[in-house]
Amino acid sequence: MLRFDPQRLQSLRPCYVNVNKKLCRTEERLFFILCLKLESIPLLSFEFENLSELVEEQGVKSMQKPMRTLVSLAVVTMLANTAAHAGGFSLYTEASGAAIGNYAAGIAAEGADASIGWYNPAGLVLIHQQQAVFSGVGVFPSSKLTGTSTFVTTTGEPPQVLPAYTQRFSGLQGGKNAFVPSFHYALPLGDRATFGFSVVSPFGLSTEYDQNSPVRYAATYSELLTVNVSPELGAKLTDNFSVGAGLDLQWAQVKFNRMLGAPTLLQYSRVYPFSYDSLSYNKGHSLGVGFHAGVMTMFNDNHTRVGLNYQSSVEHKFHGYSQLSGRLADPDLMDMATVRSNSLSSNNIKLPKIVTLSGYQDINNKLALLGSVVYSGWNSFKTIQLNNVAAFSASTPSPQILVNSTSAQNFRNAWRVALGANYHVNEQWMMRVGGGYDQTPTVNAERDVRLPDANRWALSVGTHYQMRPNIGFDLGYTYLFASKDPIVNKTDLFGTTSTYNVNARADVHAHLVGLQAVWIIDQDQYTTK
Repeated sequence: MLRFDPQRLQSLRPCYVNVNKKLCRTEERLFFILCLKLESIPLLSFEFENLSELVEEQGVKSMQKPMRTLVSLAVVTMLANTAAHAGGFSLYTEASGAAIGNYAAGIAAEGADASIGWYNPAGLVLIHQQQAVFSGVGVFPSSKLTGTSTFVTTTGEPPQVLPAYTQRFSGLQGGKNAFVPSFHYALPLGDRATFGFSVVSPFGLSTEYDQNSPVRYAATYSELLTVNVSPELGAKLTDNFSVGAGLDLQWAQVKFNRMLGAPTLLQYSRVYPFSYDSLSYNKGHSLGVGFHAGVMTMFNDNHTRVGLNYQSSVEHKFHGYSQLSGRLADPDLMDMATVRSNSLSSNNIKLPKIVTLSGYQDINNKLALLGSVVYSGWNSFKTIQLNNVAAFSASTPSPQILVNSTSAQNFRNAWRVALGANYHVNEQWMMRVGGGYDQTPTVNAERDVRLPDANRWALSVGTHYQMRPNIGFDLGYTYLFASKDPIVNKTDLFGTTSTYNVNARADVHAHLVGLQAVWIIDQDQYTTK
């Protein structure tokens, strides 16, 4: 067998040839082609006058098919892992600015304002005045990765395994700041019923790595946006028992991007490993329908309350487009190009059901204690399948193809607990404090860089200020920190020839800042509950 000599090829001088009537520089492009075509273009110790002589002898057209074949083996099935492992992307606390002040302790039983319609519509009966709540929460996460990424490719020809493409990194930031708004409204319909209306974002995700980062083949940009619109109704059946329900109309949008490339082949060929990196951009949206319903028991002139709320799973099927941009989108792998599929779709994806049990107890006229236990049924989130993804393949007459891909998620059910206290300083000021523990639904084997989630603790503090009888403000702060640094050790299989592993330790924490305005409409009095 003839021996492939990359050093001999590297010594050849660059030249220019005309391919398909386009002038192209062969030092980089043809160099990559020649290195891939190991069997058809033996490079020995003899010399060619220039590379164009070699191209003429072998035929540019004949080079394209084997080149496409090897490149497609290295990159096309990267698309099977473009879906995010978005562990812990529930925005449970962020639906209320006031809840940030005590980590939503007792949230399904307190009934301090119209936001109770979202957390437990049975508690709307505690709202005796028409009111509107405008809320916003700033999320400031930090997710710093330290470790290595390794790309490995086998060839089937000597050398059987190309030298690994390895990058080391320290303090690589992937966290992306976000703002989560919400709106709540309550209108009493008499002494025993109240109508509510909520607009919230129950789930969200945002992480970003540079397109040149050491983890670019695992992820670049990840985003999940949701908007949930809910009309609600609460009714008091007896003086001590109420029920309520709400309809959930939920819109969702996702973006999952990563880079595709063949760094090991390029590195072995003495070409810049990222020369053929191309962006895989995938965006979809969906509409889903669900509901939430709850009950509340009230004793001791409402000073003792227990609330139970059930939020149903919402099923989404995403539709959108997939786009591949870069040299890998060009049939000849020479020029920058774009391939787009407008028929991207997903399988039916179920977001989790959530059950909340909360308690509220007035100790005296100044101090109240609150607590919650929350169960999230994440085990419904098993796989994500993407259909009609724009890709590249050499096995078809046209290299631009659509492929289907499946990515395992295997989330587990998770629990959350929170305890807190409210203290009325005077008629205008009330202080909040709280904290809790939140399990991650991700599992060690599936955790990746899109969201290196971990079991986390929370410490919260906040206040309510009644500026005027009909206008009040809430301010809250929560610090989230991991019980221990999560480990990311995820290997993606890219076809039968390549693997990509990220092995890193993550330093993760987040700051939440909530601000809320409560407006009592056409009323002169307000009582903090």
